[in-house]
Amino acid sequence: MAARFGLTLLADVHAVVASVKQAAVSDCKGSWEMHKKFFIATAIVLAVAAGFTVSVYAQGAQRGFGSRHGRRLQHMTRELNLTDTQQTQIRNSLADERTRTRPLREKLRQNQQAQVVKADGSFDDTQVRAFANNQAQIMRDLIIEKERTKSQIYSVLTPDQRQKALQFIQQHEQRRQERLQRISAKQQTQSK
Repeated sequence: MAARFGLTLLADVHAVVASVKQAAVSDCKGSWEMHKKFFIATAIVLAVAAGFTVSVYAQGAQRGFGSRHGRRLQHMTRELNLTDTQQTQIRNSLADERTRTRPLREKLRQNQQAQVVKADGSFDDTQVRAFANNQAQIMRDLIIEKERTKSQIYSVLTPDQRQKALQFIQQHEQRRQERLQRISAKQQTQSK
């Protein structure tokens, strides 16, 4: 649910940025003031979106993070026909990931909460950049941990299982892209 909301929010942000950009381009031809407003509006929208996305991610990580890994392992077991040994090794990798990412998820939550406290309607470029840089660093570390775990899981799989897993990932990515395109198209038709 949280991931779906995050994707929807990302599509919303993309649509807002596109409409602000279109308005800025069509309303002004070279006006520095309009470009400045465009960049400020874009920065605000991105900061708010980052805050919401982080909040949703952090809440999702708190609620049932372990059970999500359980469902993930059940799905992998069913689709890839994992042995008991493979299941144990993957379960251990997922548990290690949870342990390694717990402090990162907590930092994400604290950083987002600190940004919400500062939200008073004014725009401070330095504060927004610091917040964005902080979030980017934490997200980078989370992605690294996710990829490390993925590598550990792939090392447990047989070549046939790896191939099948890659096919599932590609299909999932294709469905995700199609959903994002539908959401974007729907939002564009609604904004007209």
